Amino acid sequence: MSTTFFCPFCGISGQEAGEVCTRCGKSLDSWKEHPFEERLLLTLRHPITEQRMLAIRILGQRRYERAVPFFAEMIAAGQDVYTLREIVSALARINSPESRALADRLGKHPSPVVREACDRAGVGSGEGGAR
Repeated sequence: MSTTFFCPFCGISGQEAGEVCTRCGKSLDSWKEHPFEERLLLTLRHPITEQRMLAIRILGQRRYERAVPFFAEMIAAGQDVYTLREIVSALARINSPESRALADRLGKHPSPVVREACDRAGVGSGEGGAR
């Protein structure tokens, strides 16, 4: 069984360590030069859902405010409700004005899974969880 590698910058599969990506042209070795949180932000584009979910969770645990615009992009792109549920948790941990505003939008999401996540996290209504 062979291992599938993905470019950490653009997500294309079939790359090998030490190469230059055939899609984006970035050196795969330069990945290590980026700060940890910045690598997590790039991981939000990873083609494997579990990798994205882990990055969301860690960014929330680190209360990394720079992640909020990336979460907004993911929400606008129509991520699945389970990814949105993880974003809700991260936004609640970050707890900045921008993350609270984004959580307020998610508190009105059509999916009960997302709205329930907002309720559990105490975010999403603009009034401390009460709707």
